[in-house]
Amino acid sequence: GIEGKFIKTPSLSLTDKQAERSFHIDRSLDPTLRDLARRMLPLCSSHSLIVRFIEERIQFKYGLVNHALAGALRGVLERFYVFVGQLETQQNLGNLTLQTLWFHTEPVMHIMEVVAIIVRTINKGNNIGRSVLDLLHEQTQNSSGYKQTYDTCYYLAKSAFKPYLTMLETWIYKGIIHDPYNEFMVTENKDVQKENLENDFNDKYWGKRYVLNRNNTPRLLESMSEMILNTGKYLNAIRESGIDDKTKTMEELKYTTKEKDLEEPLEKAYQYASQILLNLVLNEYHLLERFKTLKHYFLIDQGDYIVQFMDIAEDELNKSASIINAEKIDALLVVALGTSIDPYKDDLRIKLFNYDLISMLEKVITIDRVSGGGGNSSLSSSSSSVSLYAQGDFASTPKTSDPIEIKLSGLESFSLDYDVKWPISLIINRFVLVRYQMLFRYLFYVKHIERLLCNVWRFHKNGRKLTTRQQQKTTSSTTARKTNVGDAAAYLRHKMLHFVQNLLYYMSFEVIEPHWHTFQTNLKKVTNIDELLKYHFLFLDNCLRDCMLTNGHLLRLIHKLMAICVLFANTMMKVDEPIPFSSTTTTKTNLPTSEESLFAMIYNFNSNFTNQLTALLDAISREDGGVHGQEHRLTNIIHRINFNNQYHFHGGM
Repeated sequence: GIEGKFIKTPSLSLTDKQAERSFHIDRSLDPTLRDLARRMLPLCSSHSLIVRFIEERIQFKYGLVNHALAGALRGVLERFYVFVGQLETQQNLGNLTLQTLWFHTEPVMHIMEVVAIIVRTINKGNNIGRSVLDLLHEQTQNSSGYKQTYDTCYYLAKSAFKPYLTMLETWIYKGIIHDPYNEFMVTENKDVQKENLENDFNDKYWGKRYVLNRNNTPRLLESMSEMILNTGKYLNAIRESGIDDKTKTMEELKYTTKEKDLEEPLEKAYQYASQILLNLVLNEYHLLERFKTLKHYFLIDQGDYIVQFMDIAEDELNKSASIINAEKIDALLVVALGTSIDPYKDDLRIKLFNYDLISMLEKVITIDRVSGGGGNSSLSSSSSSVSLYAQGDFASTPKTSDPIEIKLSGLESFSLDYDVKWPISLIINRFVLVRYQMLFRYLFYVKHIERLLCNVWRFHKNGRKLTTRQQQKTTSSTTARKTNVGDAAAYLRHKMLHFVQNLLYYMSFEVIEPHWHTFQTNLKKVTNIDELLKYHFLFLDNCLRDCMLTNGHLLRLIHKLMAICVLFANTMMKVDEPIPFSSTTTTKTNLPTSEESLFAMIYNFNSNFTNQLTALLDAISREDGGVHGQEHRLTNIIHRINFNNQYHFHGGM
């Protein structure tokens, strides 16, 4: 504006963008005229504030929302200038008085004052993006009682929301984020790539590649934010798979004061994206068949390949892990898989770990904690898992162990691995595979111990008798002692075999199979990838928990029992080897050299095994109970092993 004869305005500070323009009216004017002029001057102050706001907010740093709002305010000012032009016309015609001017400007002044309040609030908070949208949305809702004010606020909100809704359309219809000013509600972490899924021990690609930024989420979209996030994630996964789907008609999103008006198009986009991705992984990439492959090979639900593999790879796997020929083991696995008709058997690989199963469990828990875990994983959230670090000897286990230091054998380090590509790697990633590998290592080693004990039985059955290292004449008393030793060894072998076979049966048929059946039932009702991931994690976590792999105390007790079984089997095989007696042999061997010492050795094995087994059953009876509302199956193994109440322990039958 231009100063007149009776109204003056002081200059504003160039540095204070929020300064209010003031006016001075000549005191020589008639008080009535001066009062009328004073009433209309706030309109001039509002106009000045809006003009300066537009000039400021069109700068690059204020983002698309402020740019759009500044453009809309220009439109408001254009209509205001039309109004001023009409007043000027009336003045030129001699029809404009102060009373008439006040009559025409009063409604316009109210609208401009509301706009000025919005501008003043934005200036005060230096608002950008979401905060600007929330302010405009709230102001529009609050002005619904006055049509002209409502129309103006609605126009400003609609204009400011336009670039934001355009970004939203690009996300929910294409799975692409175009956000040059970091104003959008979904943030992309470009450091997380799908290629990392084969190596990451967590599921951070799906959980952290795209995340909600609550500070950028408008109040209008808060209730639908998770659906918006997942819609774009699904479409992005489809696009990353090389599929460019153009069959979906994109519905333009328009600003509305009612959330439900936006819910319908967003819900349609979500349902479409989730169905397309689900069909992609289930039908085109045969995910269900791949699940069956994992169960067949990693969870050893059929013994066709594992028996043959153990037969041909036993000599190599019995070596120290540090000297095993991995290429040879891989070739032997290919031979064992040769008769299988599984279409995905060629994706199997071998993996030799340089740490034992308990160390592996500890590493996974550590990674889960550092990275925030994988959702509801029992490894990172259950009370039994969390307490692992406080349980004595487990807490002292080194985080990384070299196989030479702990004398890890090939059998203890051996596991399978699985080669998967995108988009299957979205579901079967390293986070999932490491859990399959823990179950496999556990089952494989127990299978190996069962095989060892059966070999001892076959060794005796084929005619080898327990003999001494000394050449003594057979007497009736000696024969009786030999019979006692043989019976004691057979009894202990049978007791160990009973434990091992029932442990295998429990894990295979009372844990894995029921949870697998539940998993398959859940798969029939999934409607999106997130549900599929949830049910898959639930299946694995339940198997790990009920197989006692998430409880450090129980796992260590089982490992001690396994060690006793292995030592006993190896000792009995060596005792039965016919070695000619000589003084040199007798002095160099650590094996018993008399019937009495042999019997004492078997007695010690039996005592140690019984004590450890009793401790295990007692620990199971104490720790069995519900976790997250799910009842354990652990008592089943107590009933199977202690069916005749042979072992007495706290809580025993």
